Amino acid sequence: MCETVLLKSLEIQGFKSFPDKTVLSFGQGITAVVGPNGSGKSNISDAVRWVLGEQSSKSLRGSKMEDVIFNGTSSRRAVGFAEVSLTVDNTARKLDFDADDVKVTRRYYRSGESEYLLNGAAVRLKDVQMLFMDTGLGRDGYSIISQGKIGDIVASRSEDRREFFEEAAGISKYRYRKNEAERRLNAAEDNLLRLRDIVQELEERVGPLKTQAEKAKKYLALAGEKKEVEIGLWLRTIEQSRDVLRDLSAKLELARTQYDAAGEAAAEIEARIDGIAEESQRLTVRMDEVRQEARRFEEEAARCDSDAGLLRNDIFHNNETIARLNAQLEQSEEGGEGIQRDIAAREAAIAAKETAAAETEAKRRALEEELAGLTESHDTYAGRIEALSKEASALALRLSDIRVRAVTSESSLNEITLRLSQLAASISLRAEQSGTAEKELSARRDELRLACERVEGLQNTLTGYEMRYRSRAGKLDSAKEEAEKRSLDAGEKARRVRLLEEMERNLEGFAQSVKAVMKQAERGGLTGIHGPVSRLVQAGPAYALAVETALGAAAQNLVCDREEDAKEAIRYLKETKGGRATFLPLTAVKGNTLGEKGLENEPGFVGLASSLVEADPQYEGVVRSLLGRTAVAEDLDAAVRLAKKYGYRFRVVSLDGQVVNAGGSMTGGSSVKGAGLLSRRAEIERLQQEARDLSEKARQAKEEVARLSQEAAAAEAALTGARGELSVAGEEKIRLEGEVRRLAEQAEALRKALEEGEAERTALGDRAEACRREAAEAEAEAAEVHREQEQVEAELDSLSGGREELSRRREELSAGIGEMRLQKLAIEKEIEAEHAAITGLHARLADEAGARETLRVQTEELARTNETLGGRAAALTERAGVLRAQAVGTQGRIEELMAERAKGEAEQASLRQQSRDKADEREKAGLEAARIEEKCAAASREADDVVRRLYEEYELTRSEAEAMVRPAEDVPAATRRLSELKNRIRALGSVNVDAIEEYREVSERYEFLSAQVRDVETSKEELLRLIGDLTVQMREIFIERFRQINYNYGIVFTELFGGGKGELRLTDPDDILGSGIEMHVQPPGKVILNLDALSGGEKALVAIALLFAILKVAPSPFCVLDEIEAALDDVNVDRYAQYLRRMTGNTQFIVITHRRGTMEEADVLYGVTMQERGVSKLLELRASEVEEKLGIQVDKG
Repeated sequence: MCETVLLKSLEIQGFKSFPDKTVLSFGQGITAVVGPNGSGKSNISDAVRWVLGEQSSKSLRGSKMEDVIFNGTSSRRAVGFAEVSLTVDNTARKLDFDADDVKVTRRYYRSGESEYLLNGAAVRLKDVQMLFMDTGLGRDGYSIISQGKIGDIVASRSEDRREFFEEAAGISKYRYRKNEAERRLNAAEDNLLRLRDIVQELEERVGPLKTQAEKAKKYLALAGEKKEVEIGLWLRTIEQSRDVLRDLSAKLELARTQYDAAGEAAAEIEARIDGIAEESQRLTVRMDEVRQEARRFEEEAARCDSDAGLLRNDIFHNNETIARLNAQLEQSEEGGEGIQRDIAAREAAIAAKETAAAETEAKRRALEEELAGLTESHDTYAGRIEALSKEASALALRLSDIRVRAVTSESSLNEITLRLSQLAASISLRAEQSGTAEKELSARRDELRLACERVEGLQNTLTGYEMRYRSRAGKLDSAKEEAEKRSLDAGEKARRVRLLEEMERNLEGFAQSVKAVMKQAERGGLTGIHGPVSRLVQAGPAYALAVETALGAAAQNLVCDREEDAKEAIRYLKETKGGRATFLPLTAVKGNTLGEKGLENEPGFVGLASSLVEADPQYEGVVRSLLGRTAVAEDLDAAVRLAKKYGYRFRVVSLDGQVVNAGGSMTGGSSVKGAGLLSRRAEIERLQQEARDLSEKARQAKEEVARLSQEAAAAEAALTGARGELSVAGEEKIRLEGEVRRLAEQAEALRKALEEGEAERTALGDRAEACRREAAEAEAEAAEVHREQEQVEAELDSLSGGREELSRRREELSAGIGEMRLQKLAIEKEIEAEHAAITGLHARLADEAGARETLRVQTEELARTNETLGGRAAALTERAGVLRAQAVGTQGRIEELMAERAKGEAEQASLRQQSRDKADEREKAGLEAARIEEKCAAASREADDVVRRLYEEYELTRSEAEAMVRPAEDVPAATRRLSELKNRIRALGSVNVDAIEEYREVSERYEFLSAQVRDVETSKEELLRLIGDLTVQMREIFIERFRQINYNYGIVFTELFGGGKGELRLTDPDDILGSGIEMHVQPPGKVILNLDALSGGEKALVAIALLFAILKVAPSPFCVLDEIEAALDDVNVDRYAQYLRRMTGNTQFIVITHRRGTMEEADVLYGVTMQERGVSKLLELRASEVEEKLGIQVDKG
């Protein structure tokens, strides 16, 4: 079993250069950690120091604690926390922790949060420090010697060196307990001082409070009896009011019954009046209906007369038509005979024309026979002539074709020549146009570029205008909201002012008695009344609550001119049972003010309450009387201090309304009765001013809105203008783009036209040459054909003479035949015309007969129509007479209805008189009911005032009061007893009712605190004894351990230096626990008067000797040494390493080193390398592998 604490492992993650989880396992003996400079070896030592509770970032080689967290590299991200866990073997229970393995973990986050864990359970830093105290592993321990710190042991002051020794001496726990005891002792002394002050203060209060309490008990006894008597009287008043209410209720019921009966009778009469009015209205409507019916009869009769007249007029016109038709019938009969004569004449003409047509046909046939004979003779000549003619025609046609070819070739040649000249001009023109188009295209492209730049510039300008407009619009919206808000706020303030003014006018918050007196005074019923105190004095906002508290119920006291005015008002209240009120006659109330010396110079004193208010000079006596003996302090503490200093002789009120009463009682909490009345007028004035200010701000806001509206309108106008300019520029850009496209297309077309013109000119040259050849060939062929044509025409001329005579005669015959045919056709046409005329005459003759029949039918129909119309006209005339008779008959019905209506109106007038009589009766009953109701209300108010006073004075409801006290039987005797009790209570003067409870509380507190003082004094004595015992133990332990360390130091020094002498001395042997420790050394062959004379190696060896001497006396479970042998030469390194080996029996060593001698002595080697920049890695090595795997040169001296 392990007999000491053994370090088993160290686990690092995210700490400094170890981002990844790294575990170092340790066994007994020596474990060496090696590696190149900057590889992170010393971070292992820092990790051990940190996990054991190191709080100084400077000791950990950083500027702040966050520097211990891996901060990342170019290829790795930073981590969020650092964590180190240290595991030790506690099988032997050397540590005060019940576990075989103790794992200490410390975790720190970038947020600044940190935590400590013991075997996974969260603990405090103090718990970790206490666990390792006096083991050498404490905060000031000697188990961890950081790089470069070994020399500080020698160079430090003797006082600082002492901490090193106290941990080794094992008195750290005692020192801690002693410091804790001294801290508790200081706290006990502070408590004792405070308690004694409180007890002394309570002693001063107990005596006066006892006197006040006895006086208060008498007061309570008298007040209790007064309460019973007064409640009995009030209950009797309530019973009397109840009896009065019962009587009045019966009378009120009777008056209301009479009122209702009169109302019902009046309603019934009104209903009858309404019925008669409705019937009168109905009769009036009926008369109107009869009159309308008479008008309808008259109108219908007139309509019948009119229709009869129209019918008679129609008969007259029909008679005229019959006469006209008879005349037409006579004329038609005479015209039929002339048509018959015309038909006979036309038939004779047709017979003559048919004879002439037959003769013309015979002549035509004779001429046709002669023409046939001539045609046979002509056919003989015609055969030869036709053959020659065909030949001549063929030659003519051939010659014509040849001439056409020649003319065509010549024409084509002329056209080609003309085309070539035109084409040359066109090519020249198009070349010129192409150059012009290219120039114009270039110019338009430049214009387009400028237009694009202008559009872009205008777009930027538009964006700026839009931003400005949005800004102005946003400001305008905000200003409108602000203006509206301020207007609403001003309206709300004005509404609040109106509400408060209404409350002020209606005396809201004042007692009913005060309201009654003020209303009577306003009506002129009372004189000399100035008003309640709260209306006559004013206080600033800072003092209002204090003054209201000081006044209390007196804020509602009424100020009047003289005692007589007060008496008159009191008589009025008594007569009207309007309650009770306190009056302050200006002629009687004078008052005085405090005259305490030095009061105004006291800290926290604000002033006398009478000096903090403003009032008319005539009320100065009232103000002094009510407020002159009340002081105002800043707060309750100041008030208590002032009252106590001046022996509780006057009342003190704090600005927040808390009260220290004369005699020492205190009143506080929520606002007192009457609070708010004084400040209401000030509140009204303040709100009025605020409303005016808000109205002014609203006006300014509206002006700002108007200004911003103008700015927004200007910005909008500018924006619109910019948009217009941009639109114009955009249109110009689009136009130019179209123009550029058109010019580009035109230039391309001109280029193609030039190419086509050149090609056409070449083709036309070839065609012109071909035309010239064709023209020459046609000319030669035409000459040959012309000669052949002349020969054929000569033969035709010889045959043409006999043929012409035959042709002439044949033409004459043909003309005669044609003439005959025309004559016959004309005759036939004339015959057809005559036939048509005859047909028309026959049809006309038939039409004349039909027309005569039609005329006869029309005449008969008109005669029948006249008979019908005459009958209808007679009937209408008769109907008109009947209707007029009916109209005359309706007049009698109208007179009957008028008589019936007059009768109803007379009855209605009578009923209205009855209704007025009932209304007068009802009004009298209503007045009686109102008078009784007023009496009931007065009786009810009296009862309610008593109930209210019950609650205000004693916080009792009526039922609770009846359960406590019986109503007074003998009212005069009870009234006298009540007056006697009030006089006796008044004779007691100022009474502090709270003094009884306060005296009890102060007495109990005095006894309790006195016991506390005794307990604290006992604790103080015990702490002093504990401190003394701890001091003795610490002295004894330290002296013994110091002797042992000094002894071993001499031995180790000699062994490490190979001779010489080393010694430790106390700077003040008389002050063992406060003395510094000096080191006196003498290396072999040297005399050293000052440690600074030692070389660096000698200083290191002196410090190492002290460390080994301490470890011999108080072995640490493990020890971390970071390159403490760096300054030694090889010989001393070997001695150092060998001595380490000798010490491993009681201590486990973890050494960080570059020295071969130390490495060779190690049991386990860990190599630290930084293969990745900024990231440390761990390797387990043998000594021979250090140079090979780590790439470092082992220091050989």
